[in-house]
Amino acid sequence: MTTDEQQFSDDSPRGRLLAGIAELVDAFEAETEREQQQAAEARAALLHDVAAQHGPERAADELTLAEAGRIRQAYKLVEEMTPRLIITAHERDGMNATEIATVLACSPSYASRILRERKAATEK
Repeated sequence: MTTDEQQFSDDSPRGRLLAGIAELVDAFEAETEREQQQAAEARAALLHDVAAQHGPERAADELTLAEAGRIRQAYKLVEEMTPRLIITAHERDGMNATEIATVLACSPSYASRILRERKAATEK
């Protein structure tokens, strides 16, 4: 066995240390992945909850401060997801910018800009 093989074998102190570090990294990555999944599930639950409880028929003066805060959080999440939603609707569902804009209640020029930027990015 060479010196390098000895240093990295599980039988040597260095090998055991490196194996332990690798296990810690794996555990950290798994925990981070679980936390990200839980956060994504929490965001999805918030969006569904807000949509179910606060339809367009409710007047703004009926909202509490806490409800308004939840709606604002949901709005911010949807705003972050909007470009991805536009691209998915176009690529997967074959919708054009005007159709997408109608469904999302945004301007056709915004939807068109997102699609143009996507096209330019994929052509590079």
